[in-house]
Amino acid sequence: MISCGILEKPGRWRSMVMASIFLLAFSPAFPLLWTILVEKSADGLFGSGFGTAVFHSLIVAVAVAATSVLLGVPAGLLSALYEFPGRRVLLALIAIPLLVPSFLGAIGFSQLQIYLGLPPDSFLSGPTGTILVFTAAAVPLVLYMTLVSARRLSKSQIEAVRLVGGEVLLFRYTAQAVLPAALLTGMLAGILTLSDPGPGQILGFSGVPYEILLSFSALYDFPLAAKQCAFLTGIVLLISTPIAILIAPNVAAGLLGRDIEPAPLARHRRAGWISLLLLCVIILITTVLPMAGIIRPLTVQFPLERALQEVSRTITNMFIYAFTAGFIATILGFLLAIAAGRESQLRRAVLIGLFLLLSLPPSINALGIIKLGTIIPAWLDPLLRSRFTVGLASALRFVPIATILVMRSFGTTTPSQALVASVHGVSLTLYIRRVLGPVLLPAIVLACLIVALLSTAEVGTALLLRPPGADSLPVQIFTVMANAPESLVAALCFLYIAGAASLLIIGWAIADRRTAA
Repeated sequence: MISCGILEKPGRWRSMVMASIFLLAFSPAFPLLWTILVEKSADGLFGSGFGTAVFHSLIVAVAVAATSVLLGVPAGLLSALYEFPGRRVLLALIAIPLLVPSFLGAIGFSQLQIYLGLPPDSFLSGPTGTILVFTAAAVPLVLYMTLVSARRLSKSQIEAVRLVGGEVLLFRYTAQAVLPAALLTGMLAGILTLSDPGPGQILGFSGVPYEILLSFSALYDFPLAAKQCAFLTGIVLLISTPIAILIAPNVAAGLLGRDIEPAPLARHRRAGWISLLLLCVIILITTVLPMAGIIRPLTVQFPLERALQEVSRTITNMFIYAFTAGFIATILGFLLAIAAGRESQLRRAVLIGLFLLLSLPPSINALGIIKLGTIIPAWLDPLLRSRFTVGLASALRFVPIATILVMRSFGTTTPSQALVASVHGVSLTLYIRRVLGPVLLPAIVLACLIVALLSTAEVGTALLLRPPGADSLPVQIFTVMANAPESLVAALCFLYIAGAASLLIIGWAIADRRTAA
């Protein structure tokens, strides 16, 4: 019988569990190394404009990071410090772009450009339009990180600064306190743009992810796609590794439980109106304008019956992909969180690995799995050539999200619980079932749902790995948008966004009810 005291004591099992999970998470990329070293492509790495695409993508990434910080930090601070009309509703609406594929925003801006009669090279297309689409998801990330960081400041700290210098000094000092976390979040949002081909393909912007997709899907040059993906991965690691090393100590300390009383939201008329105006402007740019472009064709014709047929055909696959990803990612995240425990060095090591894993382009895992699927025996098809494969690849992509949520919940528990239980001879399984499990259950359920939603919105993995005839709804929209009637594409986009918004509202209402209780 294993004692529950093992959860609070050092041991070699911690390093073994961590190494095994990270090896599994990074393992799909290993076949690409063999491809790069052995196989030759028909074209050189930079012979088809790939170098120019890299430069353009880096410019877009920097612009997205800077814009998200400039908008997200003030909005997050105002939301963290002040009460204003519609605060909770507006904060919920800002999260919608995080739950839908980015190419839906690109479709909306493309349709809006047609409706306004703008030329093909207007600010709603090309690099500027691509920046707008990516910023729609980057701003909420920075805003929520700023909001959470500011709310972790104690009531005494806020009141002391407010007493000395008023609201202006409070805003300035609070901004200084949360700026490092906001900058790192903005950089992560910029890095994530380097692996998403959807907006660029729709808005006429040839970036790195589009070149990789073109090499694989149009030129059928797998070695070239592998080399391009490896080069992109090298750039991402070069940028993200220093960031991960810098952010890990602060995040590791922040994930531990802290017994503080957050400051109540203040009622300040001028700050409240500024907050309301800023959040409304952000929602207008990131949600309302793309939705207006999507809805425009529906004012002429709404093929609801045809759209519902497509939804009913793809919804089963979508749920299988989503909840396979959520289930596997949550299990791996739980094991990583327990293995890291409360040891500072282990938590830092885990967070560095998680940040790097989240920064990697999803195409590197997808292409690696495809390569591995060509050399394995047929009896392994259910593992690497099925709908389970799509869920597994998405789970490995979003393990960091589940791990951080479970680590945060585990950090609120006290070590004395496990130690006292071990003195009384409580087994590990009984302790997890009766004590630790109920405590972590809300975080586990939340992690599963968030990973499921994010994996559905990340269309690149399913696009490359889905079996024939097993499209999800986002993949179906992405594949038919160039040939299907625009009213049908608009109807599919509308139904998907409406479904994501409904789930968001339900989740927000449940969280609000639990908070009130």
